[in-house]
Amino acid sequence: MQTNKGLALIVVLWVTTLLTIMASSFALTIQRETAITGGLKEKAQAAALAEAGINYAILMLLSNDNEQRWQANSSLYEIELAGKRIRMLIADEAGKININLATNGQLQQLFDSLAIDEELADSLSDAILDWRDKNDLHRVNGAEMQQYEEAGLSYTPRNGAFKSVEEVQMVLGMTADIYKQLEGKISVYTKNKKINPVTATREVLLTLPDVNAAMVDEYLLQRVESERNGETVAQPEWYSGSGKSNVYMIIAEAMIAKDISEKIMAIMKRGHAKNDLPFEILKWAEDYPMPSLFLPGNDKRVIN
Repeated sequence: MQTNKGLALIVVLWVTTLLTIMASSFALTIQRETAITGGLKEKAQAAALAEAGINYAILMLLSNDNEQRWQANSSLYEIELAGKRIRMLIADEAGKININLATNGQLQQLFDSLAIDEELADSLSDAILDWRDKNDLHRVNGAEMQQYEEAGLSYTPRNGAFKSVEEVQMVLGMTADIYKQLEGKISVYTKNKKINPVTATREVLLTLPDVNAAMVDEYLLQRVESERNGETVAQPEWYSGSGKSNVYMIIAEAMIAKDISEKIMAIMKRGHAKNDLPFEILKWAEDYPMPSLFLPGNDKRVIN
């Protein structure tokens, strides 16, 4: 009898332990699922607010009030909506390098500003030009049909203008990392070989002839100061560039909580559209890959 009682006690203890483990595991699973669900909810909220930021920025760009109208000089604005902060970066596309008009020299300078290896920069520059030109003769470091076939690729150069910025990813030798750096600095929407320095990024300004980093950085400080004071941003004395376009890049980022934010990028063309709106969306990209607009270094750039 004593043996049976001892065995029964052991069984009860094992069952109790097993039930405790199962209960703890179930509780942990519920906790994890709740956290995941909460995270998805916050991400969805951030995406919705970022989209609202895009629409708000479009509204401010179309304003008939010159004093209220937002600027597009790589300008950074911040608003609060539903108790959350939204930052919007607005840049005229004229401040980018048109990949269909860029010269070999411009491309070389652009890759140099991105600290791309010189040999790789040479091959990428020539390959971009070979993609655009209408013949099958490859440049010294470039690539045409034969080189793409030898690389085992299922496509060949267009031998025509790039239809989109994304198409640059198909150029032989282009990597995901380099394209990520290039994406925000090149365009297919501008119509001038010259750029508008008033809205150009630092990297693009460094591609201009006879400039150095000190000149560019000084100009960028002046540009930010003019925007903050509500003054017209002037072109630098050392470069006479193109004027503004009617196409803008808008990046909106909504911050829900620390480390929880969403970015949306849109290319907007101002003017009468087919749907009778005074603008047209040319491109829309969610979760846009770029550094956060909420980095501390951007705080001084915000125009209130």
